[in-house]
Amino acid sequence: MPRVLRVPTLWQFVILFNLGVNIARCYWLMGANNVLTTQRIDPIVNPGIVGPHVHDILGGSNFGFNLSTERLRQSECTSIPISEDKSSYWYPRLYFWWRNGSFTSVVGNPVIYYLYANEPGVTTAFPDDFRMISGDPTVRTFDPSNFAQQAVTYICLDFEGTSAKFNELPVRRCPSGIRSQINFPSCWNGRDVDSLDHKSHVSFLSTGPDNGTCSSSEYPVTLPRIFLEVYWYTQEFDPVRNKAMVPRQPFVFSNGDPVGLSWHADFYNGWDSGVLQKALNECNCNPYGDPACCVAKGLFTMDRDKKCFVTDRIVEQTSGTLAALPGPNPVQERCFEDFSSTERVVPALLDPVYVHNGSSSALPSATVSTPSTTMKPPAKGYKAPKGTCISNSNASAGEWPPPSRFAAAVGFVIVVFFVL
Repeated sequence: MPRVLRVPTLWQFVILFNLGVNIARCYWLMGANNVLTTQRIDPIVNPGIVGPHVHDILGGSNFGFNLSTERLRQSECTSIPISEDKSSYWYPRLYFWWRNGSFTSVVGNPVIYYLYANEPGVTTAFPDDFRMISGDPTVRTFDPSNFAQQAVTYICLDFEGTSAKFNELPVRRCPSGIRSQINFPSCWNGRDVDSLDHKSHVSFLSTGPDNGTCSSSEYPVTLPRIFLEVYWYTQEFDPVRNKAMVPRQPFVFSNGDPVGLSWHADFYNGWDSGVLQKALNECNCNPYGDPACCVAKGLFTMDRDKKCFVTDRIVEQTSGTLAALPGPNPVQERCFEDFSSTERVVPALLDPVYVHNGSSSALPSATVSTPSTTMKPPAKGYKAPKGTCISNSNASAGEWPPPSRFAAAVGFVIVVFFVL
């Protein structure tokens, strides 16, 4: 089957972007040159140990079990096209669930937006060692009044017709694939670079994840709003949907979520010192998010062709066809709070990690962190609070999520647009 994504044109990005967020006065977008690595590593939620589920990871090559801004700045390369952005971004991978119980990874093409005010000095760059997460891997039911849940949405793409927005994975064929998308909080308390839940030091805008101001006295500092989207090449599996465990909605995320409400993303700042603030103050020269004019102004440099990969740290298959989701993570079709992983053995680790920067050489990464010698076994699995049980008495095997749940999630339909 083909492994090359059909990447939307600039105009399609702009039109589809309107379907996901309200456009700020200034923004730039950058499609990642490649995914840096796909592993069970999460240095924010699970520092120093193997994480509970698989993430696709973008950014600086010094990504590892532990991070710091200084460590990321020393990366040999970055999979982000802006060379000065060695930040780390990561999110759960999507899989196709076969009737025989196996899973095949879905190719995803990530794009990152930075949105900010037009006036210099209004938006503040992330401080060193700043980190945050958006979304919640324990959520399985939708609360329409919750800004954090509003931040996660999906687009059923149709480049030749109409595309539609949902709060869950679409229960339909999407001719041009599925786009998952998430807004990060963009208001900061101005003090803490992290918090116990990795969320409490930041907040969403006053009227929603993509609308409003940082008017709260608790979170008065405006940060650039990161909007992350992934174009999943799900149409590749349309010819074999009848062989899926659940043909109506055959996809599941790496944490075992077949609904999609638990999609989430993490960010750790790795921008070169001073570069992001200068860009936020002066990169306002293109209304369509094309950063080329900002490159011409000398605000940062871009290389859209340079690749950056790191070799696996964990001895574990995460791509291709797998007998089970790594973790393990059973597909949670009913009550998520009943889930507890049975894994007790830490996978073998490889050392050293090598960096491939698109040339024929592989360079050892001297600063990639190693897990602590007192490394604990992986977490037994997230324990969701009571009330997150997916329940529908009419639901049956092969019909999950129930049609009635998903019909209520339809947001709106965008107009037809054409490839330029």
